[in-house]
Amino acid sequence: MEEDKKSTAVQPEEAPKPKPRRRKAASPQSAADTPPAPTDSAEPPAADGQSTKKPAASPKKPRAKKNTKTTKTAKPKTPKAAKTAKKAPADETPERKAPAQESPVPAAPELAGPKSESKPEPPETPAREDAAAPTVPDVPSTPELPESAERAESAGTEPEPTADAPAADDTPAAEAPPEAAAADTAVTDTPEQTGDVPAEDAAEPSGLVFSDDLANDKALAAEAARMANISRTAQLSIAQIMAGLEENPAPSAGPAPAPEAPQHDSSDDEDDEPQDTIPQALGRGVFGMFKWLLLVVLFVLVIAGGGVAWLYRSATPDMLPEVKVTFDGQELAPTAYKWHVPVVGSFFRRTYAETLNFSPVVLEDAISDASPDIIVTPSDYSTQLTITDADKETVYEGSVTAFRSYLFAENGTFDAKLVVTASDSAAEDRSSVTGTETWQFRFIVSIKPSITLCTPTVQQGSVAAVRVGSTMSRTEPTLTGPLESTGFVRAANGWICYLPIPWNAETGNTELTVTADGYTETLTLSVRAASYSYKDYSAKSQLMSPYIGADDAPDAVRRLLTTDGGEIQWAVGGFVQPFLDSFDTPLLYGMTEYVGRSYSERSTNYGYGGRTSINVVIKPKKSKDSMIVPASGHVLLAEDLGGSYGYTVVIDHGAGLRSIFYGLTALDVEAGDDVKQGQLLGTSGRTVVAELRIGTVPINPLLVWRGQCDGLKYY
Repeated sequence: MEEDKKSTAVQPEEAPKPKPRRRKAASPQSAADTPPAPTDSAEPPAADGQSTKKPAASPKKPRAKKNTKTTKTAKPKTPKAAKTAKKAPADETPERKAPAQESPVPAAPELAGPKSESKPEPPETPAREDAAAPTVPDVPSTPELPESAERAESAGTEPEPTADAPAADDTPAAEAPPEAAAADTAVTDTPEQTGDVPAEDAAEPSGLVFSDDLANDKALAAEAARMANISRTAQLSIAQIMAGLEENPAPSAGPAPAPEAPQHDSSDDEDDEPQDTIPQALGRGVFGMFKWLLLVVLFVLVIAGGGVAWLYRSATPDMLPEVKVTFDGQELAPTAYKWHVPVVGSFFRRTYAETLNFSPVVLEDAISDASPDIIVTPSDYSTQLTITDADKETVYEGSVTAFRSYLFAENGTFDAKLVVTASDSAAEDRSSVTGTETWQFRFIVSIKPSITLCTPTVQQGSVAAVRVGSTMSRTEPTLTGPLESTGFVRAANGWICYLPIPWNAETGNTELTVTADGYTETLTLSVRAASYSYKDYSAKSQLMSPYIGADDAPDAVRRLLTTDGGEIQWAVGGFVQPFLDSFDTPLLYGMTEYVGRSYSERSTNYGYGGRTSINVVIKPKKSKDSMIVPASGHVLLAEDLGGSYGYTVVIDHGAGLRSIFYGLTALDVEAGDDVKQGQLLGTSGRTVVAELRIGTVPINPLLVWRGQCDGLKYY
């Protein structure tokens, strides 16, 4: 205690110096934030100067090393600052060093901890908690480096370490002298460090016990204030020294501290980063623009996708086209369709497809026309029609328009497939509905050919005609009845059959049965009697000569009568008389010559023994008159048969109708010639026998030449 009092008595002159600080420290926060101004004492500058000149020559290496081990977080620069700060008060007087053992700042191990940190918030080291006499407490608002400097200055005021000094670090708090504890408490509560109260008020803190001598108490308070000012001054000096050491680091004379990972300031790292080059800046800008464009594209795609989805839902089956198809007046039902409804123009479409029926639809009514009509509505679609027969052979393939001219060749069962197509190329509006619709149907062609009796009533010696329309089987119809015929031949619109009516045919109704394409029809022909003349002679020498009866035809002619007839050739021009000039007919077709009949037989035209002509005997006005071809045809025979026949000519006019001329004196045609109506045939004799037959049945030539035979007018 005596040494305590001596140190207090030495310092009374410097106690009043902190008064100006008291005015400035009216606000505890400002006093804590603002560093104190340097005092008039010469010790702080000396300490500053010494610490600057000899940062690495401190003789207290063992203590610095011990502090480093104690804190375990000290950086390589921390021991240098501590050595410099402790070397500064080496020139002080012994009086000032005397009370160093009881100074409130004895803990050197604590100083190493704060000095080793470069950040503003240093962690509290365990050494401070274990020290018996804690040093000046940390000021929260002041930076770390000034606070460390202040602690270093307090440690610098201590005397040279003795044997007892190291022991102070290892001594527990319970073994510290009471005087040191009191001094430590006084220093800890100073306003310069805590910022709570002014410096002069720190002399009378609560909980402190002073001696009865008031002068000693004031001296102790003044000493505490002085020590606080010295600590602040040393703190500023150490901060400047540390700043200089960071700029110009010097190698330490002591042993190298443990390596520690360098800590870099983020601001310095940013300043040290190299500046971007122009290509890098452009690349970063392009990349940013690309991301922006990508976001725009994604946004547009989302909006477009929503719109397309709405349009897709709006494309309903109500938008499908309605196509109507009728075949031979019967409406057809579709079997399948596949339509594409536009959603976004012609780029995106919604498809509707369905198969309604896998088998063809069978039509109820049979087709009775060889050329049935098929109608597609609307007509602006393209069509493809395929028809196959029962043997799966294609009988027609093409469009509906071309089918209008098609004729079925036969009856039977047929399968048809119709495909209606609507395409973008055919449609004017590219955004219209496109696709196909299919019809498959099966129908039966049962065409009844038309059978017509052209001449319901005919007279004897004339010709009846029966016409049959086009047959599907392309086979020749047949006719049966009491009348002889050569059968049906091809005509312009089907088939035709000419029935020769003999001069002596039974009059009345005659039934004819016609069969075509499986259909049979019975026709009734009415035959009426013709008006024939007769002649009576008293002697046989008066009979007409030459006379060629039905059974008198030469064999050369008979053979030609049974051959098939060719195509009808009199259709152009018909028939004319074989002579250009007038002529006489001493013997007509159907005329009967009698010899020696009685008067009563003559009056009643009844008797036996007469002969009836089946041809016409012509006597020209002049001898050797020219003859012409009565109708176009083909010459079958042209030769001199001798005797009463003379030069004989046989012309085939077609359909079994043939012209025969006997008694010519000269011929202008030959067998095999095709002759035309009016062409020169030859030269007549005194008389000419003209005959016209259909098959083997003779008919009246005069009716034919004069156009009075109605049956031959149908071809």
